Amino acid sequence: MNEQLNNQLPLKDLENVGLYKEGSITMDRENINALKRGNMTDLVELKNVKGNDGFEIEAMAARLSVVDQNGENKLRIDPVYKDVQKHLLLSEKEHEQLVSGEVANIKKEVIDKEGNAASEIIEFDNLTNQFLSYDPRKIKIPVAINDETLSPEKKRKLREGEVITLSDGTEVQYRTADKNGLRSNRSALVLSLLIDGGLSYLLFTGINRLMGKQSAEEQSYSKGYLTALKEVEKQLERKQQKFPNDKSIANEINVVKHEFSNASAMSPAQLDTLKIKDADDVKNEKNVNDPDHGKNNPVGEDEHDIENSRGRGR
Repeated sequence: MNEQLNNQLPLKDLENVGLYKEGSITMDRENINALKRGNMTDLVELKNVKGNDGFEIEAMAARLSVVDQNGENKLRIDPVYKDVQKHLLLSEKEHEQLVSGEVANIKKEVIDKEGNAASEIIEFDNLTNQFLSYDPRKIKIPVAINDETLSPEKKRKLREGEVITLSDGTEVQYRTADKNGLRSNRSALVLSLLIDGGLSYLLFTGINRLMGKQSAEEQSYSKGYLTALKEVEKQLERKQQKFPNDKSIANEINVVKHEFSNASAMSPAQLDTLKIKDADDVKNEKNVNDPDHGKNNPVGEDEHDIENSRGRGR
């Protein structure tokens, strides 16, 4: 997270691209959540795009994100390019490695605007045909993933786009070009973030697989994941008590219950190996008929928080 971001979406910018009308953002919740975290949306259709210099485009497909410009949140628009947009720091070989998916990212040593030595992590976004780069110093890393506290070394690796492995075998990699901002060998993760001096829990489902990994996706339901999932549920229940008329909170609770329902399909022997006090809760959870089930929903986010953002360049 860029510490200068003020946790507000740039509604005027969204209005200028036809995505904010009559007090509502006309995108699905997944893409709205991506913007709030500073991540990139999926490809969305923009209509009647108005520029500051008076130009107007009737319609275009692009990915969106929120970036900091002189302390103000602004909407960044990444259109789809017909040809791959080259990156000045990449050699021809590195260019091909990223475009082909042979490697997920490449780290380059650079000098920042203040004249200090810094790193730049470069990825390729195949949805827009361009290279994206970010400053790892501006990435806010979770305190824990699946209830496992991250060591300083694992935090460094995660910031710099390296794959980290948790004690339960979960592999995680930060990915600036992904809507969730990360990839894993598990389809769901619970992140613990330190926000305003307190710990906040976020559930991410529908996570993309790690690049270059050909093995089958592993089951998400480890002891740590289920323990952290209970914290997500508790956090949402407290939130629901404060805002009983907020239907989005009820939907998020249903997503959590759906995760427990999926876990309940495990065999008794598998559940017993978890050895957590909430194992009986997992066994007894019932499936909830919710239209959002199976979607890529990050759960537990405050309506105004941007949990994960960064400065990107080409």
